[in-house]
Amino acid sequence: MPAFENLSVPESEKLEETPLQFPPVSREHILHCSYDSWFPKYRTSCIRSRIIPLTPEFVQYIREDRIILADDDEANGESAEDDDWEPTNPSRERQPRKDDSDTEDEDGDEDEAIGLPPNKRFPELHQTIKDKIRELGGAVAPKLNWSAPKDAAWISQHQNTIKCTSPNDIYLLLKSSSFISHDLEHPFDSCTPPPAPASASSNSGAKLSFTPVLVLRSFFSPLPSLEFRCFVKDRTLVGITQRDLNHYAFLLDIRSEIAARVQELFNRKLRFTFPEASFAFDVYIPEAHYDGDDSDDGRDSRLGRARLIDINPWAPHTDTLLFGWGELLDIHVPKPILGTAGARDGPSAPDTEDDVSTTDEEDEEADYEPEVRLVEKDDPAAYNFSTPTYSAHKLPKEVVDASMAGEGGLREFARRWHRFVEDGDAAKEWDTSDTES
Repeated sequence: MPAFENLSVPESEKLEETPLQFPPVSREHILHCSYDSWFPKYRTSCIRSRIIPLTPEFVQYIREDRIILADDDEANGESAEDDDWEPTNPSRERQPRKDDSDTEDEDGDEDEAIGLPPNKRFPELHQTIKDKIRELGGAVAPKLNWSAPKDAAWISQHQNTIKCTSPNDIYLLLKSSSFISHDLEHPFDSCTPPPAPASASSNSGAKLSFTPVLVLRSFFSPLPSLEFRCFVKDRTLVGITQRDLNHYAFLLDIRSEIAARVQELFNRKLRFTFPEASFAFDVYIPEAHYDGDDSDDGRDSRLGRARLIDINPWAPHTDTLLFGWGELLDIHVPKPILGTAGARDGPSAPDTEDDVSTTDEEDEEADYEPEVRLVEKDDPAAYNFSTPTYSAHKLPKEVVDASMAGEGGLREFARRWHRFVEDGDAAKEWDTSDTES
C-alpha cells in the first residue's frame, strides 16, 4: 500500500478549525454603532448628513415584496401636490372596536393603504425626504442605521452607484437590498443572548426593537484606493486595511502617512468618547489638494484629514478584509483601557470643531504602532476578488422565481419590466406572483 509521508494536520489548518473565542456581543454594542447614535458626536469629522426617523408605515413598505413607487416623482423638482398630507389609513382616525365586522373593515383599510404609492401612503415622510435631498445639494447616498444598499447599486439609474436624486431612487434601492433587509430583520442575531425568533406569519408586521432611521449623506465619488477599515481593541488602534482589495502601487509609498492620518482622527475624536472599547471604523482619506484643510501641522503630506465614514461592531459579521478575526483577537495590547466612555470626560456632548486634547501620558499610550495592511504586487488577494463587488446579490427574487417558471416566465418578466420602465408609470404595482408555476 502507498504510504503517506506526513499524516499530521498542518498547524494553520488546526487554527482555522478552532472556533474563535469571541467576547460576547451585547445588544447595546450594536446600538452604539447605529449611525444616529454616534453621528451627532462626530459630525465635524463626517460627511454632511441628515437623519430621518422612520414610521411603521415606511418600514412595512420596505418589507413588502412588491414595488410601488411614488407617482409625483420629479427628480428633485418642486412638489406637485402638498394636499395629501392627511393620514391615508382611516382606521387610525377613530377608536377601533373589537367586534368582527370592524376588524374586517380595518383589514380592508390596511390592504387599501398597501396599494397606495409612497406619496399617498406616508405623504409627510415622503415630502421630508424630498426636502432633505434638496438641502444636501440634490444628490444623496442613503443608508439605514447600519448598512447602505450597496448590493442593490446594479438596479440604480445612476451608473451602478447608490446616488439618489429623488425619493423613488431611494425606495428602489432600499427595497432591492439584502443588506437593508438584514438591518430590519436581523440586526441582533450575533448578540448574547440571541433575540427571540419571530414567527414567519407575523414577521411582516412585527414591531422593531430599535428606532429605524433613514440616513441621507451628500453624494460624492471617493477614490476606492483611499478607503480604509480600522480596528480598535481595548481603546488602542491595532490594524488598518484597504477596503478595496486591488493593488495600488502608490499606497506603499504613503503607508506611514495613512497610519498617521488614521491615528490622528482616532486619538482626537474616537478613543475616549466612543462608548465601546473595541470596535471597527471606516475612513476616507482624500488627497491633500482636494481636502481643503488649511490647518498647518508642519507636515508636507499628500493626504488630507481622515473623514469618518462608518463605525462597525467588534463582531463576527464585520468583514476584516486583509486581517482575520483570529489575528485581531490574539493581538496583545500593552496598556489596554477597558470600560465604557463617560467616566473620563463625563456625559458625551455633540462634536465641535475643537479637537479633544490629550495628556502626555495618553500620547505615550498612543505610541503603539498599528499594522497597515495593503495589497502587495502579485498578492493573491488582488486576484481572488476579481468578480464584481456584491455580485452574489444581483439577482432579485423575482428574477429567480421567473426563471423557475421556465422560458415563458422569463419572457413575461422581461415584457412587464420594459413596459414598467418605458411607460414611466411609477405608481404601477410590480408583482410577479402570477409568473410562478
